[in-house]
Amino acid sequence: MAACGVCRSLLGQNRIHSDGICPTRELLWCAHCGEAGHLPHECSSQSFGHVYRPKTLEELIPADVRERWDIQTTTPILWPKQLDILRAECEIADVNSITVCFRDGQRDNKIREMMKSLGIATVHKMDANVEKLRTWCIQHGRRLILKHENSSE
Repeated sequence: MAACGVCRSLLGQNRIHSDGICPTRELLWCAHCGEAGHLPHECSSQSFGHVYRPKTLEELIPADVRERWDIQTTTPILWPKQLDILRAECEIADVNSITVCFRDGQRDNKIREMMKSLGIATVHKMDANVEKLRTWCIQHGRRLILKHENSSE
């Protein structure tokens, strides 16, 4: 029986699990699909992406607090039917961000490089490319972060 790859990569230990079940893997949680057993970069789910949207205000209260105070109400949250791009980005978890780092005068080139690596066709205007990339990111459960790096660093 081979050593566990999860324990080796995360804990730096060569462990062999006689029952074949890795207790470390069971503790992992994926922010993409919301399931246990793997990390986001290992996720194979195509439906991942957005943070789970609560249906009631009570879902925002931790279960132990609801139990302690015997909260049994269900107050529906009325969400807008259609999300604008800013609200959609707010619902995407921080761990699901794609960051494009650029220096002065390189923003357009870096955005085009990222689009090419993701298989997204570019257009002539930089602002249109940013919008295409943002839209692609949202559709794939990602948030785009454009990060300007100082040249002096």
